[in-house]
Amino acid sequence: MSLFPPEDYARFRAEGHWADITLPQMVAASVARVPDRLALVDAPNRETLFEGAPKRLTYAQMEAEVARYAAHLQAQGLGQGALVATQLPNIAETLLLYLAISRIGAVLSPVSMAYRAAELADLTRVAGFDAFISIGHFKGQPFDPERLSALPASVLRLGIGSGLPDGMASLDGPAPAPLASVTVDADAPFAVFWTSGTEGVPKAVPKTHNNLMASSLGAWRLLDLPDGANILAPFPFVNAAAVGGLMMCWMRTAGALFLHHPFDLQVFLHQLKTEDIAYTMVAPTLLTYLRDQADDPGLRAALHRLIALGTGSAPPDPEVFVFFEQHFAIPVVNFFGSNEGAQMCSAASRVPDPRERARFFPRDGDEGWDATSRTANGGTFRLVDPASGAAVTEPGGLGEMQLRGPAMMPGYYSRLGYDRTKFTPDGYFPSGDLFQISDCGGLIRFHARARELIVRGGMKIAPVELDNTLSALPGVREVAVAAYPDPRMGEKVCLFAVMHPGRSLTLAEVSDFCDRVGLAKFKWPERLEFLPALPRTPLAKLDRKALAKRLAESQKTGEIHA
Repeated sequence: MSLFPPEDYARFRAEGHWADITLPQMVAASVARVPDRLALVDAPNRETLFEGAPKRLTYAQMEAEVARYAAHLQAQGLGQGALVATQLPNIAETLLLYLAISRIGAVLSPVSMAYRAAELADLTRVAGFDAFISIGHFKGQPFDPERLSALPASVLRLGIGSGLPDGMASLDGPAPAPLASVTVDADAPFAVFWTSGTEGVPKAVPKTHNNLMASSLGAWRLLDLPDGANILAPFPFVNAAAVGGLMMCWMRTAGALFLHHPFDLQVFLHQLKTEDIAYTMVAPTLLTYLRDQADDPGLRAALHRLIALGTGSAPPDPEVFVFFEQHFAIPVVNFFGSNEGAQMCSAASRVPDPRERARFFPRDGDEGWDATSRTANGGTFRLVDPASGAAVTEPGGLGEMQLRGPAMMPGYYSRLGYDRTKFTPDGYFPSGDLFQISDCGGLIRFHARARELIVRGGMKIAPVELDNTLSALPGVREVAVAAYPDPRMGEKVCLFAVMHPGRSLTLAEVSDFCDRVGLAKFKWPERLEFLPALPRTPLAKLDRKALAKRLAESQKTGEIHA
């Protein structure tokens, strides 16, 4: 079975990006090879999130639990092609259920714990879930029964743990019947992920087993993780980045996956200090915190144990990359990706200068530059001028990235099938991401989301560029800019700042800083707002739309707000 155009199927098979290995087969191989090796570890604060003591499962113990859950799911009538939504925190049972769903040939659809009845109703209208799995309580609060009422009566309600609401069948207890063997196709969907929904109802993004294999292979190679390397995962397993970049890397190393989330700084630091962690991926703000606290003896020892550090989702500070390379010999890897299938990896092997690595990605995969090269996940791209449609190939050029590759989704999913209308006639997916070619010609940098550009008096401003520059303001923990309406200029720039305790900032100081760094005056923020934290989507991405909405609704333009 193939959900892709025949030419893509033939190409990616011929190039070795796709094969016949499925995720259940990968797990089975690890179980057979290292049955007694530690495989899956709960966060130490599990009992405050859910119930029961933290689990530490070997591969053999994990396999037994996966088989038990798979048998329960089959007993509920679920099997090949069934779409199973899960709304679960990062506990051991979550990964066990993911693998069990895959084992029976069903399709996983993870949903953020932040979503409530309205979002669940939207998602099920799009995708048509066959089953929904959740828990009876979380962080001391009972399950919200309105979430179940948002689901059609045809959706099976399943749960784990105590306190399940009426109508939700338990998946706990011994297997009700022997597990029936199922043949799973590597070209069949493994999961349907969801976009962040910042532009409306989230879109359903299906990924096959082969998609995820391709997505993880490049990152795993660039990170150079050895067999048995342990991974600490501080992000929820609800999108392709977390599943492809953390869960799949864990499956390739056959080490232990240490779970974490919701994010708790002290718990995260405890895990780093007390467990043998080889790799973790953190947001840029946490990367900065780790640098600032690196003199702590316990943390310093933990950082020396790390083989690799990853970051992404926001502009990182280049000097932090320099610090970790100089003091701990850790070349931090910068990632850029999307659920749909984009993956840029800036690793030391391709971008040796740590300052450049924080801002740029190798131009690998650009068909207008080197037709033989590939992106980290085996794909290719082209940069296209959004206005003219002309190819962008020269240094300094700016264009929208259009992608194709073995990690690319087959099309947006709905209960009606797979929609490829967003693809170009020759098979490329327009990402909406604007990238600029470096002056040297061998690197590219993310410029902006096309829809996020701020237009002030006809001059276009890239928010990410300003985020990068203004993150160096003294006293700020994190910053982001957004547009606010202006009757004369159309739009102007507002700076949102999250300050370190005891620090302050004025708009005049922001202007002085912009002047010192030589920023064009039309880009200078003309309004300053303070927030305790920047708004994030359920997938932990900056929600710039929420910032713009806050500004559009405010009538106090030009004032400073505490």
